[in-house]
Amino acid sequence: MTKIVTPVRRLTESDWAALRATRLAALAEAPYAFASTLEREQAFTEDTWRQRVGPASIAANFGADPATPAVSGNGHPAPLLGLAALLREPTVAAPESWQLVSMWVSPQVRGQGLADRLITAVCDQARAEGAAEIGLWVTLTNPRARAFYLRAGFQPTGERMLVRPEEPDHWEERMIRPLP
Repeated sequence: MTKIVTPVRRLTESDWAALRATRLAALAEAPYAFASTLEREQAFTEDTWRQRVGPASIAANFGADPATPAVSGNGHPAPLLGLAALLREPTVAAPESWQLVSMWVSPQVRGQGLADRLITAVCDQARAEGAAEIGLWVTLTNPRARAFYLRAGFQPTGERMLVRPEEPDHWEERMIRPLP
């Protein structure tokens, strides 16, 4: 397998269509891995997608200049090869805690280190924002992702919750990673 080098960068508002295409691809490819659904996010308006893009959204796109949006050969937004986003998640115990959300890497480039690069970028950003730790929720039906997060330094907290209330057998677990 040829290793693909992909720039990792923060998204800008002009990336909203590429974010939409990629997020919908992620929800279609791995519906078990996310709390949201493809049907729900297909209904989002352009304004919603523009609001979701910002300095907390990090992506990887193949063969594109890191400073420009990803565009396919026909001029339409090209799906990105990976996504990760960061949300501030203050709690009483950890007022400077942040959460990794929407993590996904395209199947065509899995196993090539892109997930590690996305995690590094998200952790660096959280640290720059003053975060003491970063957390995430991973579904119990996604052992590959859970194993990856363990290798990346995340530890289970013992907290669990349903991914979606209408699916009583679909649980996720919280993991955290200190940011020294």
